[in-house]
Amino acid sequence: MEEIKKMTMPVQLDGEVKLRVDRRPSIKLKSDPHIVVCMPIGDKNTSTVMECPKDSGGCGSKWAAPGMRIPALVPIQWALSHMNMVTPLNTTMSYLTEWGRLSAEARQIMTQQAIRMKAKYILYWDDDTLPPPMGLYTLHNWMERHPEAGAVSGVYTTRVEPNEPLIYTHHGEGAAWDFPMGPGADPVPIFGAGAGFLLVRVEAIVDIQAKLPKGTPIWADERTLPGGDTEKGEESHNRKIMWGHDIRFCQLLNKHDWPVYVHGAVLCAHHDINTNVTFHVPDDAPGLVNQQRANINTQAYWNYLYGEEGINTYRRYEEMFGEVEKEIYQSKVDARGETVKVTELGCGMGVLAQRLVATQAIAYKGYDISDVAVEACKARFLTAEQLDLSVLQPSHIEFADVVVATEVMEHLDESVFNRVTEIVLGTPGVKKFVFTVPDNCLGPDELPEHTALFNEELVRSRLDAYVQDEWELNIRSGDDTHIICVLTRR
Repeated sequence: MEEIKKMTMPVQLDGEVKLRVDRRPSIKLKSDPHIVVCMPIGDKNTSTVMECPKDSGGCGSKWAAPGMRIPALVPIQWALSHMNMVTPLNTTMSYLTEWGRLSAEARQIMTQQAIRMKAKYILYWDDDTLPPPMGLYTLHNWMERHPEAGAVSGVYTTRVEPNEPLIYTHHGEGAAWDFPMGPGADPVPIFGAGAGFLLVRVEAIVDIQAKLPKGTPIWADERTLPGGDTEKGEESHNRKIMWGHDIRFCQLLNKHDWPVYVHGAVLCAHHDINTNVTFHVPDDAPGLVNQQRANINTQAYWNYLYGEEGINTYRRYEEMFGEVEKEIYQSKVDARGETVKVTELGCGMGVLAQRLVATQAIAYKGYDISDVAVEACKARFLTAEQLDLSVLQPSHIEFADVVVATEVMEHLDESVFNRVTEIVLGTPGVKKFVFTVPDNCLGPDELPEHTALFNEELVRSRLDAYVQDEWELNIRSGDDTHIICVLTRR
């Protein structure tokens, strides 16, 4: 039986880091850093600085070769990227840098120093990787919410044409292309990744080091060789596997139950300093294209939008909201003055709801996919809960006499549109369903949030299967750009 031998490339296991810099926070924080950024800088242990020796008749000076870098200097592209970086709130950060070493050894030494500094996270960040401004913030936010995760990586590519992501979901199957990428993408587990922009939980590293044989490096290249005893000089040329130190590191995490993920929303550029060319994830990458084709109305997407807009969101439609108010008032008349119970689907920041409860005696409850919006509703003293309409159940609306959905239905895939309609109209207590959609404008080509170009004809065709003897449909103008659709139980 053939002997299998694993051999890690020799690296220095520990040592003094060349440079440490603490990021000065705007307020006084604790001394131990929450995040340590570990950066191997410059061309590694190669002849990046040439010497013209005196003893050979030369000048004895040093000079930088064309296309090479002087050690310990970062490119301006990285510096500008760092300048725009949004740091996680209320966190202390420190930077460790090493130069003149190969990346594996540099990362090994900096990792040990970060552990001694009692950091919670290490961000391994290469000096040629250019993350988006919210890159670190996004990775940190996700890791804080997923304590079971060992690491999460941003996405960057090789520096060749054509380029491909340095992300791998399976061994031996090449680069991964079809994982979710772009705004709203959710992280997925991976086999391995480059360490250009990789956020790692220090607890995971400490746990793994305690389980490995003493003297085993965390960061090192590794070969798996069949036959031959390399310690006795019996070299085998039939190499089966060669792990780069970054893939090996990811495998250690995965193997010891600290899974590694890729966050497709953190799309980084990769700058080639020798050619001054910056490489990006290709626009036709399947994961990016599929994400764009998929419904982008995720919780993360709307949390971002509402977070940007704030409680005074611009989504106020005076004339259209006025038409909805009329329908609620008519329901109150039909109920002979009794309190009308209203459920709003896609309540947003509570703008319409606050208007309704201020002008009429109604019992109100709202749902929205965004928990940011729900918290804004609660700040307005409204009853609201987080809910993705794709999982709407009759129990969510059995409270209601009237169900309202303004500027919501056009955001739903047709299957979800039909499901919501079927559940609302099929719930016995509901007497009226009022919803609005754009009137022959703002289709998906103009606004990707929208799933179709809505107009009266499309609405009638979608409701035809549900509107028969039991329901009466009325469609009229809500304002210059919206139609209001009112389904009333006969």
